[in-house]
Amino acid sequence: FMIVKSPHLNNAIRAVVDYYPAIDLQGSSISIPAPYQVLYHHRDALARYKTRQPETHDSEYAITTAKHIDVLLNFLDQSWGQEIRDEQALHQRALPTATNDKLWMLFKPGEVVFSKCAGKWTAYVVSQFQLGALVVGGHPLAHRVHAWKLTYSGDSFLRTMHELKIEAFRGEQAITNLAVIPARFFRGADGKEEPSAVLAEQVRLGKLAWELTKSPAYMSYEGNLATHERDDDEWSHPTNTTGFMSGRVMVDCNGPDGPGYRGEYEVRRRSSRPPRPGVREVHTPIDSLPYFAARCNCEACSSRESDSSLSPFAEFEDIRPKDDEMPTNDLYFVAIYKVVDGFILGERRWASLNVDQLREVEFDREAFKFLVLDDEIKMTVKALIGKFASVQGRVSPWPNDFVRNKGQGRIFLLHGSPGVGKTCTAEATAELARRPLISLTAGDLGRHGQGVERSLDYFLKLGERFGAIVLLDEADVYLERRRTSDIARNGLVSVFLRALEYYRGVLFLTTNRVETFDAAFTSRIHVALHYGPLTDEHREKIWLNSFERLERDSEGKVHISVATREYVYDSRDVQSLRWNGREIRNALQTAVALAEAEALAASHSKITVTDKHLRAVVKMSRGFKMFSAERQRRGSVSDDEIDSERNDD
Repeated sequence: FMIVKSPHLNNAIRAVVDYYPAIDLQGSSISIPAPYQVLYHHRDALARYKTRQPETHDSEYAITTAKHIDVLLNFLDQSWGQEIRDEQALHQRALPTATNDKLWMLFKPGEVVFSKCAGKWTAYVVSQFQLGALVVGGHPLAHRVHAWKLTYSGDSFLRTMHELKIEAFRGEQAITNLAVIPARFFRGADGKEEPSAVLAEQVRLGKLAWELTKSPAYMSYEGNLATHERDDDEWSHPTNTTGFMSGRVMVDCNGPDGPGYRGEYEVRRRSSRPPRPGVREVHTPIDSLPYFAARCNCEACSSRESDSSLSPFAEFEDIRPKDDEMPTNDLYFVAIYKVVDGFILGERRWASLNVDQLREVEFDREAFKFLVLDDEIKMTVKALIGKFASVQGRVSPWPNDFVRNKGQGRIFLLHGSPGVGKTCTAEATAELARRPLISLTAGDLGRHGQGVERSLDYFLKLGERFGAIVLLDEADVYLERRRTSDIARNGLVSVFLRALEYYRGVLFLTTNRVETFDAAFTSRIHVALHYGPLTDEHREKIWLNSFERLERDSEGKVHISVATREYVYDSRDVQSLRWNGREIRNALQTAVALAEAEALAASHSKITVTDKHLRAVVKMSRGFKMFSAERQRRGSVSDDEIDSERNDD
């Protein structure tokens, strides 16, 4: 240990050391263990302080302080100076390296480091470095970097401390190969970025994460999800990143425990529940951040009332984004943990999302144009939904004054044969309104009273909070008329009626069995739209729109030949199948798959869908329909007959 008793030197150290939790700077003396890391980390600052002391110091005090600093710096230079300079030379190579014993030089408290968390390089702020060792005949002791990051707790950002390990090594090691890399050497995940550019991107992402905590946000996501493992009934530190996801999400940093919609639905789907926001703390005690800037504590400086400069870390404790102003220190945003909770709309489940994979939603402005419906229906839907469009690109929850008590939601009933555009209407409407769509089926809600009630309540509350349009596809099972002999069904219908009564938002119901409806639903439906059977003219428009969208969305990689277009427009084989919209889409997807396989085999970069590909699909479809018609003509077939036919094959 070095014990510094000189009050002049103690005050000089206090004036330059802003944050060094491992060293107690209070008291009449300062104890510093070898190899005196705090002094080497601040030796340049001490040298500058020698000639730039506060104006409050009189000449005698300033001269004495300068002499004591010289004594200290000379001692440090004689003790370890040459070794320090040699290590610094390694750091300055084209490929920077470091040695095991001097690794501590890289990790000054308060500086940023990067280490992998859930497979992603994550920024931390160093609190303390504990030197490991190579033990002869035993296991090496790993170096430990105690570092923290800012994790959102549900209403504020809190510091969470973590222990990052670096295995001890012999000889020299490339700094960029270490498990923990100082920011000034970190060149991004691909090793090609400038460190300054990496930090600038961290600031941008941190500010985005800050904004995302204020309210749910509708965004697109493409990339791996951050995954977590359970540990003693608590969510632990992310261990790896698996599961690629591409689609639209609602970012909600309150997660499934958010106000008003923590439902038992999630108990039923526990495997899909994400962790609480952030990660579990390790058992390292959290340190204290300085509030005031480092300063000399001599009598003259202490009596100067005007000197109340704040530490760069003064903004870091207990900041609430919804109430407080955005911090001015970029380091704050670098330290923010850039993983947020989000609801995957297409999968109806929660997940942890990497902020750098989030993008603004690119709405399909032509979705409504491509919708093949009678003009009267399109005009009605467009007029009624226009007032609900989101403004300024920000999706807000359905406003409180949108619904007064009950009966003021907007319930659309779309009824007609399968494949005539009911589901597409809801999807295109969501694009037109620039709002998220929560698309549900009976499989999401269940078929038993209590389970349906919980699940329906859960999803409708999500819809309200997210300002989403909710679609319940094929809702027949919940809308059928009640019968005195079927108590279970009566309970199911009653649950659904009550949910519709109090829902605050826009809900689409689709069905092809409107004749079985319970009469009580009539008064709950605001708009009922009937979809008639498709005509040949409708089908031609669907084909035309499908071709146009396919070529547009593939950015020219997929081409539809003229022969293909003529075939679907003019062929009696195609017209006789009387495909609905869904069958046309499926047929085209199958034809594209055949064309893609053919192009791959021929090493062609462009995919051309020819009439040959579509003829193959038509042939398969015709064969299946003939088989189904024969089965229906013959009536029900016993299991023994089916088994007999299988054995014959």
